[in-house]
Amino acid sequence: MKRLSGAPCTLACVVLGALLMTGCGAAAQDPKAPVGFTTSPTYITIENRSGNALAEGLIELVPSGVLAPFRRELPRLESGAKRDMPYDLFTGAGGARFRPGATRIRVVRITAKDISGKTYTVEAPFN
Repeated sequence: MKRLSGAPCTLACVVLGALLMTGCGAAAQDPKAPVGFTTSPTYITIENRSGNALAEGLIELVPSGVLAPFRRELPRLESGAKRDMPYDLFTGAGGARFRPGATRIRVVRITAKDISGKTYTVEAPFN
């Protein structure tokens, strides 16, 4: 089999990269979701966009592979409010603390219930 070199190889890599990035971009977080989040290197910020106060909830960091999710309760969050949750407060099976450099997170899942009893579930890729 003949190996590509030079310009044809570069073009093939660029096309393949563009196709992969297009596929990944479609799974982005919905900006109209009732509960949203943003990530940073040390914490995740939860935002309440539902219009009512969130009385209770659960945040799950779902890792790649077979590991159990790392969880943290979502305390009361008023309408329009944001709250920073440090990663070291998330615990997994057996009380293991989440360490960003040691575990690769695939998805963030947030389940919350507002004061009127309506339940919201949001799931989006961890970026």
